[in-house]
Amino acid sequence: MAALEESGFKLPMSSSVLNVDQLSITYDGRNGSHPAVSGVSLHIGEGEALGLVGESGSGKSSVALAILRYLPKNARIAASALEFQGREIRDLSAEQLRQLRGNHIAAVYQHPGAALNPSMTIGRQITETIMRHRPVRHDEARARAAELLGRVRVSHPDRVLGLYPHELSGGMQQRANIAIAIALDPSLLVLDEPTTALDASVQSEIIAILHDLRKDHKTSVLLISHDINMIRRSCDRVAVMQSGTVVESGAATEVFDNPTHAYTKALIASIPALNYTKRDGRLAETDGPGLPAAAQDEDAGARKERQIAIACKGISHAFGTQPVLHDIDLDIGQGETFGLIGESGSGKSTLARIVTGLQTPSAGSVELFGRTVAPRVEKRNLAEGRDVQMVFQSPDRTLNPRQRIGRILGRPLRRLAGLRRSEVRARVSDLLQSVRLAGTTAEQKSRSLSGGQRQRAAIARAFAGVPKVVVLDEPTSALDVSVQATVLNLLNDLQRDKDTTYLFISHDLRVVRYMADRIGVLYRGRLVETGSSDQIFQGPNHPYTQLLLAASSDEAVPKLSAQVGIEAAGIPNTGCSFADRCPLVLPDCRKAGPPAREIAAGHLIACWRRGQGS
Repeated sequence: MAALEESGFKLPMSSSVLNVDQLSITYDGRNGSHPAVSGVSLHIGEGEALGLVGESGSGKSSVALAILRYLPKNARIAASALEFQGREIRDLSAEQLRQLRGNHIAAVYQHPGAALNPSMTIGRQITETIMRHRPVRHDEARARAAELLGRVRVSHPDRVLGLYPHELSGGMQQRANIAIAIALDPSLLVLDEPTTALDASVQSEIIAILHDLRKDHKTSVLLISHDINMIRRSCDRVAVMQSGTVVESGAATEVFDNPTHAYTKALIASIPALNYTKRDGRLAETDGPGLPAAAQDEDAGARKERQIAIACKGISHAFGTQPVLHDIDLDIGQGETFGLIGESGSGKSTLARIVTGLQTPSAGSVELFGRTVAPRVEKRNLAEGRDVQMVFQSPDRTLNPRQRIGRILGRPLRRLAGLRRSEVRARVSDLLQSVRLAGTTAEQKSRSLSGGQRQRAAIARAFAGVPKVVVLDEPTSALDVSVQATVLNLLNDLQRDKDTTYLFISHDLRVVRYMADRIGVLYRGRLVETGSSDQIFQGPNHPYTQLLLAASSDEAVPKLSAQVGIEAAGIPNTGCSFADRCPLVLPDCRKAGPPAREIAAGHLIACWRRGQGS
């Protein structure tokens, strides 16, 4: 505070921590001006959490950048007021802004790894933040850093201080970012999509951390997200943005339970419920007409008799000395969607890469329709390469930005489908139509498409060779809820038309519940539970599955008894891998790993306490 006063920035007393009145933002470009925000008004009181929700391009992040004074030079801003604790932010000098951001306003962004310096330990990054703004010794700053990590629910904080970002999971990295952000006890914390890439249990931990900060330190929160359930569980009030304007605002429970604006209603209708599956019908789409319910006339018994499309036999893998997968046995039937859930670092993506031949397992093999295939895709024959395709989380990383979509789709059509050049153009048009993209999309490059359009183009490419198996690794986690609904409906349509098998990986249990016929739960590289979608969501469950389901519930503040700690690297674990976090643990649980036992037809649980058929 003294530093701010010396720099000429004095904070008057104010009941409102943030006051934004009639904010408008326009970006100037080569082709003229583009209005991004128009007439937005917001206010946040002390200790209050305001959620800002809307689709990509609605202007949410531009509002945050204006509050933080981080807008680019080509942005023009107009507002009746843009005040922090009664002081107009636009009047501040560069030095006053630096002090404001350091001492009173802090931000946490979407990608935790990108926000941390990979060459510095977590401890050094936190202590440098403290010492830059406070006259304290290094040992005092380090003690404060350990205290901050404890505040954000990191177990063994002294050890984490000595680790580098790459040694932490995504959830641990985000906790470290929050620790840095709150190091100077800011009055306002701005979080822009802080949990988009995080698992359900980690999301719940972040929500609980925000609750603690507000209760214990009166920290005000501006939470920006397209995740309506995240906003519902963590905010007092919400403002819904569409096309740069606030179309509805009010108490979060009231807005989400009784929406009045058509756009808000459409957004909420796009979200799958925990008890809603593809057998119940299609998801609502904000950008399309009402569609009939999906036909799902095949029962579980008929599916069991179908041919096994994918079989993982004793798959194990390690990166160096760190084991990632442990003796995974898994069968997926033709035309089935198998959902794979688990926290970051559980081995989901590694297993996906092994199935597709992008990663060689340390042990075990993959069978495709009863035939063992080579571990590397380069060693598989043309038919095997064509039969297994993959859709990744981020299409930005898999679509060549220099090539037009037509050429991107044309290559697999020639190589995998064996089409002549004269046949490719017509087939490209058919593919685009199948994923609900206009034929003119073939002439566009990926950068001119929205995120949802790019992901649909990536799906079209995966289906170009008419694959029998498609591995989907978090295909909708970066998409808005309405775009997600479109993509999920599309995937079900394609599966029904082509009888395609899906290995569907997601941290969103609502999406998995809607899509999956059967589900596997991975924890630290071990399958702790498998069963039908109904069996997993209705229970009985493995204690870890129970934790995941509780984390995805609609409780305002999650009540998780166990902290998420770091991996016990170098410490041998001869017992159950979940023992350190399990509320049911007994001494014998630490002596030997539990085998998977069938408690009902097709429902297996690897737990000494729960695998007893009751």
